[in-house]
Amino acid sequence: RPVRRRDRVQLVIILGSLSAFGPLSLDMYLPGLPALAEDLGTTASAAQLTLSACLLGLASGQLVAGPISDALGRRRPLLIGVAAYTVVSFLCAAAPTITALIVLRFGQGFAGAAGIVIARAIVRDLHSGTAAARFFSMLMLVTGLAPILAPIVGGQLLHVTTWRGIFVALALIGAALFLAAMLGVRETVAASNRQPLGFRATASTFRRLLTDVSFLRYALPGGLASASLFTYIAGSSFVLQDIYGLSPQAFSLAFGGNALGYVVAGQLNGRLVGRVPLHRLLIFGLIAITTGGFAL
Repeated sequence: RPVRRRDRVQLVIILGSLSAFGPLSLDMYLPGLPALAEDLGTTASAAQLTLSACLLGLASGQLVAGPISDALGRRRPLLIGVAAYTVVSFLCAAAPTITALIVLRFGQGFAGAAGIVIARAIVRDLHSGTAAARFFSMLMLVTGLAPILAPIVGGQLLHVTTWRGIFVALALIGAALFLAAMLGVRETVAASNRQPLGFRATASTFRRLLTDVSFLRYALPGGLASASLFTYIAGSSFVLQDIYGLSPQAFSLAFGGNALGYVVAGQLNGRLVGRVPLHRLLIFGLIAITTGGFAL
């Protein structure tokens, strides 16, 4: 049935917020990472493993949540994933050791991955081609606010609480998104279009993807570009605070400036899609990333 403008805007906000689980989980506690290491009596490298564990959970969770949503529909796995994210976030706030926090951070990322991959799957259910690219660009506007606001909010929270309070805030955000998804996201995959769930079918799908040259031409540059970004994310709080002497609040503003560029580029990309060939946009973006890396 036709989607009303109001419903479309609501869907963009909800799906964009669900897609923001990654930057929310990774960026919001960055200002408190040095304090976390000191509080748990661990090293900077061990504290950074909490980032790596969350990122690994976000990646592996998508490999599981995606096929499950193809088989069972989008809505039920989405709600289960967001609910699990909320519970694990509360547990992260109570982590007694760095080892426990690393394990819980993996679980947090694994659960949050459902929101990321299923939100994108819903877009593909509803749109294709240029229309899908434009919808993704609108999602980027919402998603892009997360890496701007998350470290700023995290830095301000450190005025009144510790790093543990930041995880409580993440849990509350998860609870709010659960309610929003329950009320505002309908099922987008008809029962007749669902795929069988099983290791063999999933492995076959991934095998086709990994041998699809057209897919790899875009997936590998995108993955490597993200790797360069997360290399910066993992070290930035220690470099800017411990070496350059920024406060947690000043660091959050510096990091938010990076994210602002991310949002602006995403909106520019949305306006250029359909006017400039996609591969040319990709090449330009990769050149910009490489130039920025050398400049840093």
